[in-house]
Amino acid sequence: MSSGTTLSGGKSEQDSKDPIVTYEVRADRVAVVTIDDSAETLNTIGPRFGEELTQTLSKLAEDGEVVAIVVRSGKKDSFVVGANIDFLSAIRVASEASTLAGELAKRLGALRKGKPIVAAVHGAALGGGFELALAARAIVASDHKKTVFGLPEVQLGLLPAANGMLRVAERAGLATALDLALTGKNLRPAKAKKLGLVDEVCPEAVLVEVAAELAKKLSRQKIIPKKATKLDAAGITKLLLEENPIGKKILFSKAREATRKKTRGHYPATERILDVLELYAKKGFAAAAELEAKHFGELVVSESSRQLRSIFFATTALKKDSGVDDTKAVARPVTKIGMLGAGLMGGGIAYITSQAGIAVRLKDKDDAGVGRGLKYVREIVDERVKRRSVTREERDQQLALVSGTTDYSGMKNAEVVIEAVFEDIALKHSVLTDVEKATSASTIFASNTSSLPITRIAEAASRPQNVVGMHYFSPVHKMPLLEVVRAKLTSDETVVTAVALGKKQGKTVIVVNDGVGFYTTRILAPYLNEAAYLVSEGIPIESIDKALLDWGFPVGAIKLIDEVGIDVGAHVGKITLDAFGDRMRPPPGLEKLVKDGRAGKKNKKGFYLYDGDKKTAGKKVDPSVYTLLGVTPDKTLKAEEIQMRCALTFVNEAVRCLEEGILRSPRDGDIGAIFGLGFPPFRGGPFRYVDTVSAREIVKRLRGYEAKFGERFTPAKLLVEMGDHDKTFY
Repeated sequence: MSSGTTLSGGKSEQDSKDPIVTYEVRADRVAVVTIDDSAETLNTIGPRFGEELTQTLSKLAEDGEVVAIVVRSGKKDSFVVGANIDFLSAIRVASEASTLAGELAKRLGALRKGKPIVAAVHGAALGGGFELALAARAIVASDHKKTVFGLPEVQLGLLPAANGMLRVAERAGLATALDLALTGKNLRPAKAKKLGLVDEVCPEAVLVEVAAELAKKLSRQKIIPKKATKLDAAGITKLLLEENPIGKKILFSKAREATRKKTRGHYPATERILDVLELYAKKGFAAAAELEAKHFGELVVSESSRQLRSIFFATTALKKDSGVDDTKAVARPVTKIGMLGAGLMGGGIAYITSQAGIAVRLKDKDDAGVGRGLKYVREIVDERVKRRSVTREERDQQLALVSGTTDYSGMKNAEVVIEAVFEDIALKHSVLTDVEKATSASTIFASNTSSLPITRIAEAASRPQNVVGMHYFSPVHKMPLLEVVRAKLTSDETVVTAVALGKKQGKTVIVVNDGVGFYTTRILAPYLNEAAYLVSEGIPIESIDKALLDWGFPVGAIKLIDEVGIDVGAHVGKITLDAFGDRMRPPPGLEKLVKDGRAGKKNKKGFYLYDGDKKTAGKKVDPSVYTLLGVTPDKTLKAEEIQMRCALTFVNEAVRCLEEGILRSPRDGDIGAIFGLGFPPFRGGPFRYVDTVSAREIVKRLRGYEAKFGERFTPAKLLVEMGDHDKTFY
């Protein structure tokens, strides 16, 4: 048995830097190559990594004692998680990025030649990490829940740059390559094996051994057998769509149509992915690989990717942010929470908490309410089993953590109790008092209110330092943001505990200071109000929502009012109007909708029609809305005017929140707007949008609307000051 190390980036082994790539040759003549960057928590691909890996594999290829190679990670629960994004951000010229992509692809392509290499994957193999594994002759994956595969580059405005999506197409077909590359979604090992992307799945304890046995088996094969297409339903579909010219044309036509409908032309990476895979289908691997490198270079220096990478850096920084400035504040361990209210919010919070391995005691006023909450949790988990995201055993383990009650029994030892009851201050005070009686002196009381100030809720508390806001977004299991709200007397320990809990639940967490509507509800209110003003002026609802979709919002503003609930919007509107005065005043007439019993989507009676099947529900405007409002929808307005009037009220209010100290930073404001409210990610968030357009220009536009419509467009003082001095937020 022998072992060795590579040179560190071309320097001597005596260099102070530890090598990233090392190897050991086993008695059975299989070399086990270990990737472990000691300077980083996770392995990422950069120039030094590429050089060391190439040198190591070249050395082993020439070693007569070595018959096969296994590549593994030395990190506890991850393989390789992609390229070093900091390195990419330093690139300013497209050709430089294209050249680097080509070199990396060439290096990984060399893995297929000579002695068989098997990737032994435990933990996350994402982006370049997945491409590295795909470049090997075979992949063996651990069955651990942390093992996932994916090509998330599209989420950074890029495409995979090392031929990974082409190898997915080779192994699993064009449809799978399109799906993974265009969505950036992850695959669990069982699903990856079913698709043909992974060769074996086994327990982590025997991962290297199984990989070594497969590598030896491959070393005895002189010809690599080509996998035949199975003639099952999936195989027949693949033959029809992927293995004949007409089918390929239909496949890409449908993919382009669906992609353009979703992106509306704002995400160039999706179009470039389609271009590369379509060329692969027509002219093969080499031609597609050349185009891939070219497009990668262009995307690296694009504005869209620059903004999307800024979001990546911001979320990465938030993962390390405790939520307070005091570095000595330590989060308490949370092993159990109480959840008051078993509706969609309460059930959703129970689900993400149990998914994190934390016990949940779910309370509602009667058995029927508790039953609905428990059923909702089970339905979400069952859907994940159906998609093979979790096993039945994992489902049963998760469901065992959730129990129900109609009183406060079983909550004595809960470290945190979260309430999601109706937005009524008297009710909030009542449950707070009850919780303090039923739990320990250290129990944290967290309110999921979307508008009531936490300081006001805490007035009923005997231990106000334990009261905090934890504002989740619906549907909880899909929306990524958690807004933690700090009241005047909330302790640092309470805040950091709430933040740590939110991160365990899988949320991106921002901490804001207390105030009516906090940050997200407050900036959403004027945006929705402005859309309602447009309706009152006779602009057709379809025109308003289409314009905002075209600007990049995921749903139109009027449709969003239906989604939130017209009754909820009216209730919150009264609160924000009382707090902020006329600039938050909605147009007259909306109260008629509430009196007419229109609550929106939830009671199938809103601005849109919800009768009929799921495909048509919510697609067409209910014309009786106009009659009720006394409006004739016969006016026209340029899409840009609609977009600017709505978006600028949103942006202006965000700046006010920073000005008043509600926000801790522009970074948190951008993340909150994007992850909580769907502000277009390719625009970077409201603060990066101001920097892109310039504060001076934003103020100029606001002044124009202020002269026409009044104080709801009066620019924030901070925005005016920044415009006068040509300042930026970043």
